[in-house]
Amino acid sequence: MTTPTTDPQAGRATTAGSSPLDAVPDMRATAKWMLAALAAVGAVLLAGVPLTAMRSAASTGRLLFALGGLAVALAGVGWALWVTSEALMPRLVSYRDLSTPRFTEIKTAVESDPELFLGPSARKGPTALDDFDNTFVKHRLVLQNVTRMLAAESDPTRRQALAAARRQAASWVADDYTRVSRLAALMYAWDVRAGVRKARVHTFIGCGVTLVGALCLVLATSATDPAEKTPATVSTVSPVPSGAAVATPSAPAR
Repeated sequence: MTTPTTDPQAGRATTAGSSPLDAVPDMRATAKWMLAALAAVGAVLLAGVPLTAMRSAASTGRLLFALGGLAVALAGVGWALWVTSEALMPRLVSYRDLSTPRFTEIKTAVESDPELFLGPSARKGPTALDDFDNTFVKHRLVLQNVTRMLAAESDPTRRQALAAARRQAASWVADDYTRVSRLAALMYAWDVRAGVRKARVHTFIGCGVTLVGALCLVLATSATDPAEKTPATVSTVSPVPSGAAVATPSAPAR
């Protein structure tokens, strides 16, 4: 995570205004909300069909089908939890990562409007970042050289001129560090945003997979065999009125 740079000469932070890092807590709060919602969905779907309901499976095939549905439901919850928790993990972002594919949109925005990100002297085009880097290196070299010259100079007049030049070079370097710091902060917030958006998609997919698994579990434990649905044959006996003679078969005549 990036932090605002501090100008050692002035003893104060050089960043000013709002920072893209201000949006990071809100985005992480969204990820935590998705985790809570996913846990609630999983609890509702799986708590309605306890494991003891598997005893009602009429056959080994249905029992295996129920176990498969339970495994799919748990896999959906675990998958979404894994991806969503990744959005809450700390990130390490550097200004040098601006050339990587995940920050292509930011790089394109910088090249199209370099004055907004790199200062009024930045030139528009694909070489805007390279020109800024080269200028940054030159400013630091000037500051180092002037500092050495000032330390070795004994003439008061020349020391005064070198001190003024050093203050100017230090101002340039501080401005460059401020722009680099703000760009790195924007990249960090952008990376967190991408993680939260990815987690949102995977959370909805995981909820769908969990729902499918729960439905399979319900169907496997609530269905019955066709044989159980066939009613058994019941024989009825007609009552015999009292006093009525009951005919019995006679023995055959010899």
